[in-house]
Amino acid sequence: MPHFSRRKFLAGSMSLPPFMGSIFSSLQAQAAGIKEHPLRFVFITKSNGLWADNIQPAGMEDRLPFKPEYDDKGRLSDGNNGNIRKKMTPPADMVLTKNWQLNPLMESLKPFQDKITILQGINSGFNVYHLGNYQTYGAFQGRSRNSKEVLGATIDSVIANTLGSPIPHICLGHDPKAASGVSYLPRSASGKGKPIPFYTKPKRAYKELFGVVGKGQAKNDYETQSEILDFFAQDTKRLQKEIAAPEREQLDRYLHAFESVRSNRKKIEAMSAQLQKHAPKPPVDLPPNSTTLIGQGNIDLAISSLISGLTNVVTLCFDTLGSSSYPEFGIGGLHGAVGHGQGGKVLEKRQKICRFHFEEIARLAAALKAMPEGNGTMLDNTVIVYTSDNGETHHSSGVNYPIVILGNLGGRLQSGRYFAPGNDPDDKPGKTHTRLGDVWTTFLAAADQPYKDFGIPRNGIPHRPIESLLG
Repeated sequence: MPHFSRRKFLAGSMSLPPFMGSIFSSLQAQAAGIKEHPLRFVFITKSNGLWADNIQPAGMEDRLPFKPEYDDKGRLSDGNNGNIRKKMTPPADMVLTKNWQLNPLMESLKPFQDKITILQGINSGFNVYHLGNYQTYGAFQGRSRNSKEVLGATIDSVIANTLGSPIPHICLGHDPKAASGVSYLPRSASGKGKPIPFYTKPKRAYKELFGVVGKGQAKNDYETQSEILDFFAQDTKRLQKEIAAPEREQLDRYLHAFESVRSNRKKIEAMSAQLQKHAPKPPVDLPPNSTTLIGQGNIDLAISSLISGLTNVVTLCFDTLGSSSYPEFGIGGLHGAVGHGQGGKVLEKRQKICRFHFEEIARLAAALKAMPEGNGTMLDNTVIVYTSDNGETHHSSGVNYPIVILGNLGGRLQSGRYFAPGNDPDDKPGKTHTRLGDVWTTFLAAADQPYKDFGIPRNGIPHRPIESLLG
């Protein structure tokens, strides 16, 4: 069988449905004598902006277009939390040298330094301010800044639906206001008007994902929930015959949700032996404002879900702008204490938060690296993406989405690169920019998936992969 480059393959497979593209790629590899291993994606976001200087490699600070200045209380001197960051990041497309220096906040990622790529100056292509919401992963423009419109599927969901794991997509987050442990955090969606719920309490997520192998109360809770789902599904089917068409349509959606959950449970039960081997320690009840402890619990669940083969795609949100805080670090609410620097020391607060996030990402990467797979490890076939919900800072304009990428998907992506497209912050019609949607379509291309219809392009310019990031 002749050798196909990824670019040639993509050119010939754009007309295939997503799942057929995945199957075709697998068959092609098998015919060539190559054993394909699952591709895995982990999307991780923080709230309140990601300052570019918090991920910039040491010694490359002069490549950023601003130098933050602070008063004697550690508050931003310009008082606007962002004006100096709304400038063009100088263009660059370079291989990081073998001994390039990580940002000190990322020191925990040193064992994986050769797998890291840094993106700076990526334009959003939509309006943001405090929040990017579904726009960030969806690459579409809402009608107003901070829009919560769900105008299409987000990148994590699109990829999840092509990778063929028992539970296609697991979403883990933090929302202290969600007493049930489930919340519609505005990040991920499976389609227009179809937001995806997040588990916001590790104990609730454990019960639903690993309860089948639990003991005592966890096992009882799982079995009780299964019985309740069966009852509701049967009752919904009965009601379908008794109500009018408008209400029946809504009931159909409920039934689909019930059936989906029941189907997932059957898949979970079928792989109970594998889950037993890799299940995390059952989480305890955590105070709703324990942002760090909940984040650590979510990373534990992500590790177990990926290693056990329960899923190949995890989306994780460490915090929520309106309600999260980091009391373990002596940091109050993200909006006032960090976003506006109330109490000062805003740089120190942001650094503590980012350092914690990178330590947890390092723990995830180390767990995957410790698991053999083929001639390498599970980490070799994984990519971990870290960025913010709204771009460069608290009051963001979305002209710069700093992004850290760890992993190369078995060579499908380049690693060890520093990339900045040199976008003009004045994003007017007719101008070509490298936008966030282009980063997401790069991942679709790397996974041999169609990308031309992803997102809603700004100024009529379709999203397209960044060629220099592809393997």
